[in-house]
Amino acid sequence: MGTFRDIQCFVRGAKDVSNLQELDTLLDATVRTFGFQFYALGHHVNVVSRDQVQIGNYPASWSTSVHSRDTITEDPVLRACQNTAVGFKWSDVGLLVELTPRHKEILSNARRVGMGEGYTVPIHIPGECTGSCSFGYRVGRRVNEAILPSTHYIGSFAFEAARRLVRQNTPRHRLTMPGETLTSRQLDCVVLVARGKSDWEAARLLGLAQDTVHQHVESAKRKYGVATRTQLVIRALFDNQLGFEDVIRR
Repeated sequence: MGTFRDIQCFVRGAKDVSNLQELDTLLDATVRTFGFQFYALGHHVNVVSRDQVQIGNYPASWSTSVHSRDTITEDPVLRACQNTAVGFKWSDVGLLVELTPRHKEILSNARRVGMGEGYTVPIHIPGECTGSCSFGYRVGRRVNEAILPSTHYIGSFAFEAARRLVRQNTPRHRLTMPGETLTSRQLDCVVLVARGKSDWEAARLLGLAQDTVHQHVESAKRKYGVATRTQLVIRALFDNQLGFEDVIRR
């Protein structure tokens, strides 16, 4: 079973790897030291490209099913990541999300291809798609509770190493890097747009001319390269320049 020295070796190795293949090899060896058979690290998106992190050794039949049926958007484990900032066992997913018949079908299919219990570390970074690092056992094995803190540590450092490698190849991709920074006045206007205010209403609240508000909104849209006000609000929320509390505050 893995030791603290194994964790230290992994952290040092993860800082030194120069490509995702090296990280994949390092992670594979480390998770097996801690008794796991399966692992998967990635952003929660279906399209796989050099812009996004996707490594792991889940059974091929499972990977094919995920991408052919759009399972990523329905996987209860990935959905559960949206509701917590700490790692969780797969058997506890029902405590984090209400399991639908489709969720139960997905969990059953995972067991059918040999994946049993596991542990997932959710990754939440402003301006990025949600990600996670998961570790799994074959059917029939139980999670060793004593190694879960170590598992969380390994998952966090593994994902950060993957982010570093991705940024080296695609430093300005919007899925892995924040978008343009809005000026304070642009942000004031976007907040009011998010609250459903028209340019006229925003102008009265901010003490500006209606045309000035319109220009601020249009400038913000151009910064993000979006065509609509709705897309602008979504991107500002996604990049953490705008918080949900700003939108719903009365």
